[in-house]
Amino acid sequence: MPVTEHATLLERLKATARDLVSLTSGVARAQMERRPGPREWSANMVVAHLADAELVYGFRLKTILIEDRPHISPYDENAWTERFTRVDEDVKDTLGRWRVLREHNVRLLESLEEPEWRRAGVHAQRGEMTVRQVVAMMAEHDRGHLDQLRRAVSN
Repeated sequence: MPVTEHATLLERLKATARDLVSLTSGVARAQMERRPGPREWSANMVVAHLADAELVYGFRLKTILIEDRPHISPYDENAWTERFTRVDEDVKDTLGRWRVLREHNVRLLESLEEPEWRRAGVHAQRGEMTVRQVVAMMAEHDRGHLDQLRRAVSN
């Protein structure tokens, strides 16, 4: 993969911080906690999910970089979100947790040599996934949940 593709992926990961702050700044607590629909996540839940997912992605990346073709376990994101959203008292705390994890993951990715981007693990549901594929999935994951966050705060 060309270095420019790495840089593009990393820039997309970095841009999420700006978007998260922009979407949540000045939004009333009640609006952040309101679920748009019975099975939809509140804005707080979306942010909490992003923070938890960042923890999971970081663990997966480090595992792939250290172990040979490790097994990558899925996790129940709905159960995590339902249970762990209420751990942080304020969305600012959740954003802070996400930011520290994201900054660490970006530094890790910036340190990689070309062969490390091709290292792979085997996800129980998705099959073989390289570091590059995990990072691309992180960027797409961000975009999808930022759109979900936009909907949650606009309704």
